[in-house]
Amino acid sequence: MPHVAQSAVVRVLQALTDARNIVPGDRVPVRPHILLLGPRDGLAALKAFRIAGHQRVAEPERIILFTPDNLPLDAAGETARKQLLEAARQAGITRLIPAAGGEVAHALESGLVAPGECAASGLPEIHALGGFGALGLRLTALDLAQLMAGKPVHVTVPETVRVDLTGQRQKLVGGRDVFWSLRREAGRNVLAGRALEVGGPGLEGLQLHERAALSSLGAHAGLFSCFCVPDRGAVTELNRVLQRPYTTLEPERGVQYVHRAEVSLANAQLTVIPPDGADAWRTISEASGEPLDCVVIGGEGSGSLHAMRLTAEIVRQRKLGHTRCVAIPDTRAVYASALDEGIVQHLVDAGVEVHAPGTSAAGLVLPMQRAMFTTVTAPQGAWRAGILAAATAACAGAIMHPDRLDAQPQRDSKLSSRRPKAE
Repeated sequence: MPHVAQSAVVRVLQALTDARNIVPGDRVPVRPHILLLGPRDGLAALKAFRIAGHQRVAEPERIILFTPDNLPLDAAGETARKQLLEAARQAGITRLIPAAGGEVAHALESGLVAPGECAASGLPEIHALGGFGALGLRLTALDLAQLMAGKPVHVTVPETVRVDLTGQRQKLVGGRDVFWSLRREAGRNVLAGRALEVGGPGLEGLQLHERAALSSLGAHAGLFSCFCVPDRGAVTELNRVLQRPYTTLEPERGVQYVHRAEVSLANAQLTVIPPDGADAWRTISEASGEPLDCVVIGGEGSGSLHAMRLTAEIVRQRKLGHTRCVAIPDTRAVYASALDEGIVQHLVDAGVEVHAPGTSAAGLVLPMQRAMFTTVTAPQGAWRAGILAAATAACAGAIMHPDRLDAQPQRDSKLSSRRPKAE
């Protein structure tokens, strides 16, 4: 059969299987380069592994298990930690990293996953790897157990949607906001179950952390994967953080996409996700005035050094109101850099609570509090937003456009729920 031109995601899958000339719709066995397991999905996978009758993992070097040894735990958490460590010991898992809560960020930071490679996980933020030109597959506990046993997992080769970003984005718009604009323009029905390939001149203006933020939300469109095609600027930035060889993959010439569209970044706006869910997302102007009691910045890959710097800058310029603000660095390296740069001291002086990397963001919010998170997922009843919108809301005591923060009096979020006039 003649070779059919492949998209970037299909090319990554091709390298993981013995099947030849794979095309969308094929059902093929694949073996990812590495498995990234957090405490919860790792314990579920280990239980499925044991129930299936397996004893020892086939290739310990392919499995990385993040444990919660870096966190203070209550009695239930300590019991779960002991179960996890014992199950890992019995299965023969040797690559244990005590850095729960920032698994994907740690993997990228440490070069555990590089462009052109694939990692499988049960973590919701695994799609963030696509921002670096890698492939993140979110699999079930049964699929992960099968991979742990040395057997391939069968996947259906996805059709690919190509979106080219054009135009100039507004100064405050970030990667998350670009994703929601893209989702709106392409349509969820077009994206669901397919691979999304993002390219175009507009992508060149997004830094790696912004591309990762864009890709991390892939599950909110039902995507098989989200993949940002590496360009010269991305490779230059990658070379500053990666210390090992890697190969970037681009789509082959002549590839046939199931859908192709252009999305102008000029139309992207700051966005928030209400408690109703992702399908009810709003622009920040539409949600302006909604009061908040607690804002949590960090967790699930949203506590990068950039996020810590931006939060410190905003709260230093405008003091916090009655809203409680919490910051959680992604990894120990981010925490150490934030300490060295004085960012942690600025945050603490401004009244921000700074917690250890990996701390559960959901566990910090009290019942009945009106909360906002910067995470990929959030507890029921909570808002979600990007770093800029969240830090602004912490200062204003309510959701507010950053440009209007200095034009409004400080809000008492416990007494007032009035909306400011529309922009």
